[in-house]
Parts: sequence; C-alpha cells; structure tokens
Amino acid sequence: MKHVKALVIKAIMIWAILWIVLTGIYDVSFMDSTIVGVIIVVMIYILGDLVILRKIGNVAATIADSGAAAIILWTYLTSMDYTNDLWMMVLIPAVLIGGGEWFFHKWLLKNDVVPDERKMK
Repeated sequence: MKHVKALVIKAIMIWAILWIVLTGIYDVSFMDSTIVGVIIVVMIYILGDLVILRKIGNVAATIADSGAAAIILWTYLTSMDYTNDLWMMVLIPAVLIGGGEWFFHKWLLKNDVVPDERKMK
C-alpha cells in the first residue's frame, strides 16, 4: 500500500509539471502530456526509486530520474512531431522533475517506503 501512495504522489507531481510546462506553455496536447507523464512515472519509479535510490542514494537517483525523464520526453515529443523549441520542452520539465524528485526521495527514505540498503550493511 505504501507504493500505491508513493506512485500517486509522484504522478501528481510529474503531471502537474508536464501539464503546466508542456500543455500550458508549449501547447502540447493534454493527452500527450498525460501519456508521456504515465510513461515517466512508471519508468523512473522503477529505475530511480526502487533500484538506484536504495542502493546508491539520493544524488544518483535524482540525476538518473532527471536524465531518464529528459530521454523519455525527447523520444516521445520527437515521435509526436513536437519539434519547435524541443530542447526547452525537454530541459525545463526534466530540471523541475529532478528538483521534485530530490524531495520525493527524501520522503521515500524517511517514511521507509524504500529501504536504504547502504545502511543495512
């Protein structure tokens, strides 16, 4: 149940960022922002939060999440023919997601949603 709560919090954070930046500023359709948001939430929760955060720590997980979000955004937006100002459409949300992830990871570790395996040795 802890993971469901964490996924909901993460989804709200990421969708808010994508809807404001992509849909609000760059006129990406609401549906495209939502679809890429779902992909980002699932991929970076598994990669950054469940694997990297517990084994390496917050800094590495935040960098990985931000980088993965940028790659996913670039791939999706390019495939959907959103090519005007593509770098800013990728960079701004990726940086904002990275900032949000820093605090989200702290919350995950503090509330023992994800164990810190570095402290278990």
